[in-house]
Amino acid sequence: MLLKGIVLACCSRLSTDRTESAIYHIITGKKSVQTVQDIHLYKITKYYSIHKKLDRTAYNRTIAELSDEGLLTQHASTFTLEITEKGKSWLLEQKDRLPFHYFNGLKYKDAATIFLDRLTLLVQTFSNVAMKHFSFIPVVDNPLIESWVKDQYKLQKDRLRSYLEELHNELFEILQKFKEEEASIFIDRLSGHQYYGMSWEQLAKTYHMRIEDSQLYVTGISHAILEQMKQTHDSFPLLSNMVVEGTKKRLLTDSAYKTSELLHKNYSMEDIAIVRNLRINTIQDHVVEIALYQTDFPIERYVPLHIQEDILQAIEKAASNKLKEIKGLTEKETSYFQIRLLIACYKNIQQVRDISV
Repeated sequence: MLLKGIVLACCSRLSTDRTESAIYHIITGKKSVQTVQDIHLYKITKYYSIHKKLDRTAYNRTIAELSDEGLLTQHASTFTLEITEKGKSWLLEQKDRLPFHYFNGLKYKDAATIFLDRLTLLVQTFSNVAMKHFSFIPVVDNPLIESWVKDQYKLQKDRLRSYLEELHNELFEILQKFKEEEASIFIDRLSGHQYYGMSWEQLAKTYHMRIEDSQLYVTGISHAILEQMKQTHDSFPLLSNMVVEGTKKRLLTDSAYKTSELLHKNYSMEDIAIVRNLRINTIQDHVVEIALYQTDFPIERYVPLHIQEDILQAIEKAASNKLKEIKGLTEKETSYFQIRLLIACYKNIQQVRDISV
């Protein structure tokens, strides 16, 4: 149900401008300039990378079911999806039942994963050691997470029981803000002394949902917890200690970040392509990606003012956000790179008129 709602929400935004694969790339967090630009252009950043391991078969099955139920239409010739009036009504009906508002994928996609892994392994480790049980199989297999938990153990080893009680109180307080079933889903994933948290299969069976939905619920709840802690940081010191704040570098892909460093040193795109042994088209992709996050991006360096005005007029005339259609409506000699860059810098130019969920 939750995955269906998210697919429909994305579909209502994208309309028929993108293929059905675009939504899959958004949900799984594909690090392409097209995907990153789309989430900003269509105002669906909250759904970006919320299910990194979503199986394509499960996604295709969801699309097929939505189509069979008359909630969306699949256009075989263009591989695009279009939400139906029935689909729009369904979204409005589910708006208060499904926690779309929990998600903040672009902001918390990495921080939520680290937070969950730290919390899960710490609770398991501290609970077992506090009961003098030193032989157990860690539920998180990540050297960086293990190292962090070991450091916390060194700091708290003389007060494990009181630490666990304080952590329990913080979790209890913050989870009270969620529905009872949602809080239970989150807690049932945690492991303790002589107890292993539920697998995704067990969680799905217990709460009568599909595996991908159980995974999405845990992710959404994690995002909402991080947002609450950000607003009331001092109220949850132990949980807040498990959070890694995002940085501007993390918003960019590693390759784009390297390009941005060279741009700051006044290298031209052509010089960067030579230095990094990359195609100029790849460097242009990086520049578009950088423009999405840099509020004072110097677009005049790449798109003269008269070309900007021409592109903006073409965007207003276009019936969609398809680059080919926009370019066809320009009156001056304009490149696709310039169009993409302008859209990146002025991503709020064109309002998308579909259901806001």
